[in-house]
Formats: sequence, C-alpha cells, structure tokens
Amino acid sequence: MKDPEIDILIAELERQTDLTVADFDGIIHALAFLLPDTVDPAKNPADRLNTTDAAMHIADDAFPNWAVHIRGRANDKDGHWRCTLRENDSRDSDAFIGTGRSPILGQAVLAAVMRLAMVRKKD
Repeated sequence: MKDPEIDILIAELERQTDLTVADFDGIIHALAFLLPDTVDPAKNPADRLNTTDAAMHIADDAFPNWAVHIRGRANDKDGHWRCTLRENDSRDSDAFIGTGRSPILGQAVLAAVMRLAMVRKKD
C-alpha cells in the first residue's frame, strides 16, 4: 500500500459520513500496513470500526500514553470534529503530531492515527 492510496483513505474518512463496511475494510488493512504490530484485521473487524470506541482503542494501542485532544461541535446529525494526537501534552516540542477532522468523531480519530503512523513509518 502506497502513500497516495492511504491519502485517499484519509480523505474519505474526513469527507464522508456514510462509509460502508467495505470502506472500513480498506481502512483496517491500511492501519495493519502502517501499524503491523498493533492492528490485526482479525481482532479489529471492519464492521465495528465505525464506532468512536473502536477508533480510540486503536489510537491507544498504537500510541500509548499519547495525548488525544478532541475539539468540535455537535450539529444536528453530524458534528465538526478535530482530533490531535501529541506525544507530549505539556510542551510544544513534539517531533510528530497526528491530526484529523471529520463530521464523525471516530473517523477524525482514525484519520489522526493514520497520518501519525504514516509520518512515523517514513523515519
């Protein structure tokens, strides 16, 4: 899986509000590629990936002890959510920061995890 393919999946997470199980299957395989020691498609089924709890468990497993900042507004059906993953919550000296935004909170978290994993995989 190449970076442009992952970029497309992140764009889908951030743009769409009605992802299918097939869409989440692609996302879980991208996460398994980026985080092979953390994400196992057998233990993280695509049909459960659409919950915020599942996204937070993946973030916690992938980046333990990292700070998760969530900001947003709940509007009617969907909100405007932003998620930031930072290694150090007290200083502004993080080497890497993961960010994501989406109308769906769990998808904002997954986008942040994927961006952070991409940057760290390159190093």
